Amino acid sequence: MFLYLFSFWGELMPIYTTYLGFLNKHGGAHKVGMELGSCLIYYVMVGRGNDDVAPYIETVQAVKKGTISWDDYKIIYLRTIDTPNGREWMERRAGEAKIGNILLVCYEKDHTHCHRRLLAEEIARRHGVEYKGELSDEYSSGM
Repeated sequence: MFLYLFSFWGELMPIYTTYLGFLNKHGGAHKVGMELGSCLIYYVMVGRGNDDVAPYIETVQAVKKGTISWDDYKIIYLRTIDTPNGREWMERRAGEAKIGNILLVCYEKDHTHCHRRLLAEEIARRHGVEYKGELSDEYSSGM
């Protein structure tokens, strides 16, 4: 019934983001996903099966060390995902938003300086999917 309602109306479910520690703190990915309702969870880090949209380790290290600025990091990362494989990955996630929430997860606690937020914003910009923001302790009180 749930899938039928959303595909019938053509509504898109939102994209959320969070960090791995949040999932661990709140009972794991399965529990958080169940609390969101229909949810597809993607770990967008190198070596987790989503390398087409994961940042280069060297670029992450450079921004953490301060050898490149956050603005430079954003430019590099957005170029990294603007490849045929990256664009296809984003398009698939946008298509999946027709049947359930999407949750993008990585290691970085501070979402304001993290690629998962940039990725969610890029999917929203390109495909019209709503990015609802970061799941945080404040948000989860209503879950």
